[in-house]
Amino acid sequence: MKGSQAGVSTYFLGNDDGEAETELETIGRRMAELKVKNLPRNYQLFHEALYGQDRSIAGEISSLGRRPSQTGLDDIGLKHRLVSHCGLVARKSERDAAQMLREVANQLAEGLRKKQRVVREIETAPQATADLDCLNALLSNLLLYETELTERLRNCANLPERTHRADA
Repeated sequence: MKGSQAGVSTYFLGNDDGEAETELETIGRRMAELKVKNLPRNYQLFHEALYGQDRSIAGEISSLGRRPSQTGLDDIGLKHRLVSHCGLVARKSERDAAQMLREVANQLAEGLRKKQRVVREIETAPQATADLDCLNALLSNLLLYETELTERLRNCANLPERTHRADA
């Protein structure tokens, strides 16, 4: 990541009035011209654009127009991995995680509502318990009959019963 300088340079740039302008004043003037919020991360971004080694940042800011959006400026800072923009990555990750947790919570709540609705329907149906018991008994009998039929067919065909051999 690109680091920011520890302090603001005190060398002066001359202007038309014969007065000297510091880097900070130049950055502030340029930000004011573009109506950019005076946030610390914007100062670092403009410092890199005006005085940093990567002059493409200035072109990217210019491409945003006369009143660049904060989102556009932040995207440039993130792209160039400026130190002051690192906190934005963490905040975005937190927002994404919170959104995902909200979605999961909504899905769980919906599943719980559906389950409770089915339980209420079963509890309110007068014959539901008796019907379920009857169905369970019928399925048990069906399984018993199937096993018995398989055994009879095997006996009729004179097939040997399955045995589990130790060497198999």
